[in-house]
Order: sequence, then C-alpha cells, then structure tokens
Amino acid sequence: MKIDNIVKDYLWAFELPEIDNKILRDSCLNIEGQLKEMFPAISEEQGYGSFTTHYHKKYNLFSFPCTELHKLYSSLSKTINLLVNDDNYYIRCWVNIFRKGENISWHNHWEQEYKTYHGYYCVNTEGKHESYTDYVIPNELMKRITSKDGLCVFGKSQGDRHKTSEWNNEGERITIAFYVIPFFAIRNNNIMHNYLPILK
Repeated sequence: MKIDNIVKDYLWAFELPEIDNKILRDSCLNIEGQLKEMFPAISEEQGYGSFTTHYHKKYNLFSFPCTELHKLYSSLSKTINLLVNDDNYYIRCWVNIFRKGENISWHNHWEQEYKTYHGYYCVNTEGKHESYTDYVIPNELMKRITSKDGLCVFGKSQGDRHKTSEWNNEGERITIAFYVIPFFAIRNNNIMHNYLPILK
C-alpha cells in the first residue's frame, strides 16, 4: 500500500480500493434513516452541518451490521497500525452526510495532550463540482486535499483546524470520519462507551 505523507509526520493519505463504495453509500443512507428514528430533529442553527454529524458522539458507525463497514474497519486498522506505534488505541467513527449547499465549517478535534488522531474516508464525494477539505496546520501553509472516492486522510490532533467545501453536486456528499484515541484519554474523559479497539 502506498501512503503519502502530505505533511511530514503529521498528515497522511492512502487509498482503500478494496471497499465497495456503492454498497457503503447505500448502507450509510440507510443508517441515517435509522438514526433519525433514534434522535430528535435538529435546527439549522445547531451546527455541525448535518444530522448524522450533529449526533456524532452518540454512536459508533462501526457497530452497525454492514459488511463493507466491517471491511473498512479492518482495512483502517491495518494501515493505522503502520502509522501509530502504540497497542493501546481505540476507534470511534460516524458518517457525515451533506446535501446541496451544505458543508462543515472550521473546527478542530482533541487537544494535543491527549495524543489522538483523526481522519476521514471518502465514500461519495465526486461530481461536476470539485469537493475538498482545507487544513490549517501549525507552522505550515494551508493544505487543500481534493476529495476522491476511496481516499482516506489521517492525521494527528495537534492544533490543526479544517473545513470542507460546500457541496454543489446532486445527491449526497458522504464521508466516514473517525477518532483514534489512546485508552487513557477515553478513561480520563469518562466516555468509555462507543469505542472499538484497533484490530491487530
């Protein structure tokens, strides 16, 4: 597998061609429907850009029964093991589903002292109008990463901020985002639920 180091020792990108994104897209839309039955509706002012993103702390997408999701979990684990030299990391993920005119604005994730990572996998992100994610990383120029179905972007949480472009195509822009977190950070933050171990 080829892993591109976009920002030295900070941000990487790689492709996972073994995933069937058409099946995964349909599964994500089905899960969106299930989540809408579980959680209350949200207003436009409640942030995070989409329903499934708004409730990202409430579920782990990898816990839903879906062959392609489980294949993605396995493939991500193999690659993360190459980049993270620690046996004590866990993963939690959610789906971002954006429709025409929607995006997620500038945000960051965990604080540096927790030694966490974050990333996203592109399920359905291509169309007539280019889709991308902008990163601002400390001591670096802004990096723009063009979305491509099957691409995974993975990086450290050490002060970077990022946002997505507005979705201007028909249908849905679908990505699967995730945290990779050491056990001590989960324990210290009293959020033991919804985490799965990185597979060995």
